[in-house]
Amino acid sequence: MGKTFHRSTKMSKGIGFILLNFAVSIYLLATGILGLTGRKFFPDGEIRRAVTSLFKGDFAEALIIILAIFAIAAGAFIIMKFFGISIPITELLLVILAITWIVFIIMIDVVYPINHKGANFVDWLRSLGSHLMVLSGIILATERFGG
Repeated sequence: MGKTFHRSTKMSKGIGFILLNFAVSIYLLATGILGLTGRKFFPDGEIRRAVTSLFKGDFAEALIIILAIFAIAAGAFIIMKFFGISIPITELLLVILAITWIVFIIMIDVVYPINHKGANFVDWLRSLGSHLMVLSGIILATERFGG
């Protein structure tokens, strides 16, 4: 009976890990696509909001494009890793992405609300929570920290 519980718990963790990796991949791909198409179609995307709260002009546009491409690449790498396709730099890119995502969290969930007063506290908590879930998924996708 104890073994059944152990197997069940292990299976639940496996399913949770798969779902989290899949969800993080989709989130990163969508965030990156919104970042690339944001100026014309989605002017209030997260990447655009975070970057334009700190920078202006051509530098901001270049940084938005770089972050968007990075998010798309990270989502693609996590999906590839999920299917067992690994390239030598995947781990390095995921660690760099984790660091970049921490900076992104600081920009969008700390700096942006400070610069734009009047944000709803519950919306801020939801945003912070979703960003922390993505960070957790990125960390879990790395071999070093759990993948």
